[in-house]
Amino acid sequence: GDGQYEFAALEYNRLNGHTISMIRYYEIDIDGYQNLSWELEMPDGLLGSFIGVKLADIIGDGTPELVAVANLSSNGDETILQPIIFYYKWYDDGFSETPSGYLNIGDQNDFVRCHNFDLIDLDNNNDQEILLSLGSPMRALALIDVSSEGDLIMIERLEPTALSTGVGFVYGKSIDWNNDGYDEIISFSPEGNVLKIQPYFNRNGRLVLGDAKQEIITGINGLLPMSIVVSDWDSDGFKDILLPFQSGHVVAMTLSPATVAIDVLPIDAGPLSDMSVVDINLDNVNDLFLVSGEMNMITMAIGSLDTVGLKTSYFTLETDTADAQVFNIIPITEKGVYTGSIVASSWNGQESNVFLTEIGKIKIDIPSPDEEDVITALDEQIDLIDLFPEIKHAMDLPKLPKPPATTGQMLPKDILPRHILTENQLFTYKIPEDAARQFYSFRWLTPPPKGMFFHYESRSIQWVPDDTQLGAYKLGYRVEMKIGESVSLEATIKDSLLTYQIIPELEGDDEYLWIYVNDPPKFVTKPVLTEFVANSTFAYSPVVIDRNIDKNIRYFLEFAPDDMILGENGSLVWKTDSADVNVYDVRLIATDGFDRDIQEFKLYARAGVKIISRPLVDLKVNEPYQYQVDVWRPELSQEIKVKLLHAPIGMLINKNNFINWTPETTQLDTQYFAIEASHGVAKDTQNVAVFVNHPPIISSAPPLINVVNVGSTWDFQLEISDPNMADKLTITSLELPEGMRIDPFTWRLRWDPTDEELDFSHMRLEITDGKEIYFIDSDFYVNAPIKIVSVPPMTANLGEPYQYRILNSDKNKSALLPYDKTIRIDEINSVRIYSIDITDDVYQENIGRYIGEWESAEEIYLTDNDKPESSAFSRLNAKKYVNNIFWENERLYILIKTVDDRTIGIKDLLWEFFQGSKGKPPKVIVERLSPIKYTLLEFPDGMEVDEYSGIINWTPGPEQHDSHTIKLLVSDGYMKDEQTYEIYVNHKPVIVSNAPKSALVDEVYRYQIQVEDKNSNSELVY
Repeated sequence: GDGQYEFAALEYNRLNGHTISMIRYYEIDIDGYQNLSWELEMPDGLLGSFIGVKLADIIGDGTPELVAVANLSSNGDETILQPIIFYYKWYDDGFSETPSGYLNIGDQNDFVRCHNFDLIDLDNNNDQEILLSLGSPMRALALIDVSSEGDLIMIERLEPTALSTGVGFVYGKSIDWNNDGYDEIISFSPEGNVLKIQPYFNRNGRLVLGDAKQEIITGINGLLPMSIVVSDWDSDGFKDILLPFQSGHVVAMTLSPATVAIDVLPIDAGPLSDMSVVDINLDNVNDLFLVSGEMNMITMAIGSLDTVGLKTSYFTLETDTADAQVFNIIPITEKGVYTGSIVASSWNGQESNVFLTEIGKIKIDIPSPDEEDVITALDEQIDLIDLFPEIKHAMDLPKLPKPPATTGQMLPKDILPRHILTENQLFTYKIPEDAARQFYSFRWLTPPPKGMFFHYESRSIQWVPDDTQLGAYKLGYRVEMKIGESVSLEATIKDSLLTYQIIPELEGDDEYLWIYVNDPPKFVTKPVLTEFVANSTFAYSPVVIDRNIDKNIRYFLEFAPDDMILGENGSLVWKTDSADVNVYDVRLIATDGFDRDIQEFKLYARAGVKIISRPLVDLKVNEPYQYQVDVWRPELSQEIKVKLLHAPIGMLINKNNFINWTPETTQLDTQYFAIEASHGVAKDTQNVAVFVNHPPIISSAPPLINVVNVGSTWDFQLEISDPNMADKLTITSLELPEGMRIDPFTWRLRWDPTDEELDFSHMRLEITDGKEIYFIDSDFYVNAPIKIVSVPPMTANLGEPYQYRILNSDKNKSALLPYDKTIRIDEINSVRIYSIDITDDVYQENIGRYIGEWESAEEIYLTDNDKPESSAFSRLNAKKYVNNIFWENERLYILIKTVDDRTIGIKDLLWEFFQGSKGKPPKVIVERLSPIKYTLLEFPDGMEVDEYSGIINWTPGPEQHDSHTIKLLVSDGYMKDEQTYEIYVNHKPVIVSNAPKSALVDEVYRYQIQVEDKNSNSELVY
């Protein structure tokens, strides 16, 4: 509260080959000089170094504490370190001399190093916790808090799964991305060009692990952990964590519930040594200070809500004596507002300086006050000087034009670069030193390429060039080497002390060297036709890419055929003859003088082959198509490959070069396929066009047998089509019944048969599409009407037989019997029809076998079953006299015909049919049938009709007197005739009375005759 600027400094040095460091707290006096008010050295006997210092209120009492973290070793071995945390309370006159608390995080036997630490408000309780990163083997984050007794304790250890393994250091940074008072954590680890990230989300004081992410950022190297800041650099309303790298990259990490967004800031400030964020121009938009100690340059990047991107200005440090390099700065703010001044630390090659300077200060025009106001203002100014002394500026930072970007150039002639690099390859050049010459300081004489920086810990220049940094670079730098020390005496009056000052003796050199970032030549094409037939020309022009602007590609052949010619652009030409049948190795080299690419391939000069087989070209749909491919080659031992280049669906070729295909209905008309026979590159191709024919489709054709009655008209419409597009159908009548006509355009058939066309006739039509011929065969049976020509007896007497032979007239000499299977009889008078009822169930079940054996036998001769051993016999082939045998409706039907006045009996036939000679034939009931069917439709009880002879038999019963209606039907199966008549059955009158045997003379003889006559309408006549 004294109005003086104060700052904490972390100072490093090396002593006897070891790194030493200390923390000092300074106050800048009224004259602009820093005065040491507090310091912290390493504990006695411990080696190590501090990694950071922060002011934080970790107790929550409103007064900040100083928190320091160091990696220390207690046994003198710098390779075994443990992170230790100290904190010091603030009292009225400064920080305490002894730590208020400390904590050793590591294990005494393990190597655990801390790389950075940060402050975090874990539970939104107005005090801060400490977030500490731990290296291998833990690779974790530790959360440290102060207990109620004032001791430091670890409250939680976080182990991000995505960072559990790796070669990069583990870092952590806190951020309250959603402004809810609970800080989240982003853990990350740079490994080469890959940045591994995994966040922790704060759920009311409980940390939840988020999804991991990896981002590739070419060229990043050398994270500056003490310069990591949280800022909304792009004014998008979201806080970002800014990661500065020595390579010049500034990476922004933005946390959201879904992921961690990664951006690389569009700024080029050279190799970085420090970065600060402050609102320089007071427009409520954060701006950046980027410090490049190697280039002695400070870049001021100004953001704006009105424009996209950052507006940059460049500054350098100049003094009257020598240039000094600024490595770190602290912007000075009052109540969060930038004052326009910075505290900067510089190195002039001999000593470090801390000074105050103005940069980016906004000038405010103040109007001239009245004299009275001036006097009052002067009085107030004098009072203010005691509280806020004016700070003297030790040095100035003049503004520079933007340094030209160092880009790759063409390599000058007669210059041989010292180092040849490739893109994305880590380049490390260590400054040579020995016991007599120790490194002291480094500075660039010329701006290095983007991403190149000097790594002070390893004393080396490091760089990872990307694909935009090809070409030659001339690096210029100055190196100060310590070659000795001198001691000078400084006398002081105070306390009569003698002060000796050790002054290093330095020797500086300006060094220049050329490096070249080369894009190695690369073949991007390959020869395609490496197999060819001998006696032809092989040609190949390679394409090689090399993105260097001064590329000069040269080509060489290490292996090649003797007569192969190499052109200037790497083209190859080789004219072969028939004797060059062999396999040749070719190795082509492309080099740009620094790197080379090799392309190796083989050339196959083959002998020719020829397909000598010829395929069939006319195919039928749904019928297998087969084609054996025969190939001629010079040597039969040569392996020939035969394949289908293109073919219809379903066509296949096997390893024996045999083609199989069954064309489907969707593959009609002309189909194409190609066969290639090859031996290496020797090839022959056979292109085949086949025609797949579909036979005419007969959708509607007359039945095999048709019955047409005389006097009627038979009319039929043929429906025939052909799926082939170009086929034309032709129908020719080879045989037609007399009088039948066919329309040549509509293919309609019509026939009006007469009595002249009775019985059977045949029709045969020929259908062709020009490639295949098909026939339609159909038989016709012209049936004449059947007529009843007999006159029945109209009377009958009770108790006396009544008989009526039905006579019919049928002009047909043949018959078509209407069984389930139509039976054709050409001469009906010569055929006898029998129906056999088999009473043996075993024979019924096996009737199919007997019929099958009968039909399969060519000849069956009858034997005399009464005299099987008789020497006198006549052989009759039973099959010659049997027209048909079939089973229907549980009956066996047999049709026997007479041939040349000879026939066989049904008994003999059944004996042979049931193989009576091999066993006992079954018992059967045989009934002879007629081709004419007689049916009584209406008749009195007891009346029957013989189905074979057509004779009606009836004996009227006692009560069947008077009239009876008779209705009968005669049918040949297709036409019928009916006859209806009445028969009067007469009951003969019978005198049932007895006459008196005596009479008296002269008296009337009376006799009443009583007659019995049951006819209802009888009239007796006496």
